[in-house]
Amino acid sequence: MFDLESLKRPTTPEEAVRDLLETEGTGMYLAGGTILVPTGSPSLDFLVDLTRLGLDHIATGRAGSGGALTIGAMVRMSDLVESDALSGAALGAIRDAARTVGTHTVRNRASVGGNIFAAHFPSDLPPVFLALGATIRIQGVDGPRDVPLEDFYSRRPEVYRRGDLVVEVVVPEGHERFSTAFEKTGRTRVDVAIVNCAAAVATDGGVIAEARIALNGVSATPSVVSDAGAFLAGKAPSDDVFREVGRLVADGLSPRGDHRAGGDYRRKLAGVLATRAVSRAAGQA
Repeated sequence: MFDLESLKRPTTPEEAVRDLLETEGTGMYLAGGTILVPTGSPSLDFLVDLTRLGLDHIATGRAGSGGALTIGAMVRMSDLVESDALSGAALGAIRDAARTVGTHTVRNRASVGGNIFAAHFPSDLPPVFLALGATIRIQGVDGPRDVPLEDFYSRRPEVYRRGDLVVEVVVPEGHERFSTAFEKTGRTRVDVAIVNCAAAVATDGGVIAEARIALNGVSATPSVVSDAGAFLAGKAPSDDVFREVGRLVADGLSPRGDHRAGGDYRRKLAGVLATRAVSRAAGQA
C-alpha cells in the first residue's frame, strides 16, 4: 500500500522532471499504474502523475520527424489496438502485441511508456519496436534527447539518468518497406509472456534484403538477435531457411528459469517463435 505525502500533477515533461528531482523524499512517475499500483511501496513519499502531459498522440509526419511514426508515452494499449494508423504489414505487429497485454481492463490503463520502461518485466511491445529499429525520446534535466531503444536496454546505465522521462517512441522513416509479425506464449491468454518474439523482414527481388528479430523473456532485458537477422540477408524465403533461423536463435540462448518455465523450455520455445515470426513476416512481404 501507499502512504504518500503528495501527488504532483505537472502539465509538461520539463515540469515532470523537475517535480521528480526537486521534491523532497522518494518519488516515482505514475503512468497507467498497472505495475506500480498493484505492488505498492510504503517507502514512496510522492508520485508524479503523467496524465496531463499531452503524450497521447499516434502520428506520422510530425514536425521534424519526416515519415517516422511517433507514439506518445501515455498512449494506452487499447489506443494501439484501435488505431487505424497501425494497420498494414509494417505496423500491424504493434497492434498485435498490444492486443495480447493482459485483460481488457489492463489494456485500458497500461501505457506505451510503462511497457517500454519496465525492462525487468517480459512486456510485449519492446520486441516489436526493437525489430523496427525504434528510438525513444527522453526528457532529461538538460532537455530532450533521442536514444536507440536497443541502447536503452543494452546500455541503460550509460544512456538513462535519474529523473529521465520517456516521452515518446519513434519508428523511423522507411519502416514501410518492412513486414512484421509478433508471437507470444504465456501460461494463459492473459498472463505475461514466457517468451515473446517479433520479426521485421524486407524483401527485394524475391530475396530477403534485411531482417531483424527481437526477443523478450529469455534474459534480463529485451534484445535483438543480430546473428539470426544477418543469416537471413540475401536468402530466398523458404521453410528450411526459417527453421534454420529458429535453430540459430535457440542455440545462442541460455535463458533463465523461473516459476513460469524452465530455462531449457524457454530456449526451445524462443526458436519455435522465431521460426513462426520470420515465416509470417516474410509471407506478408
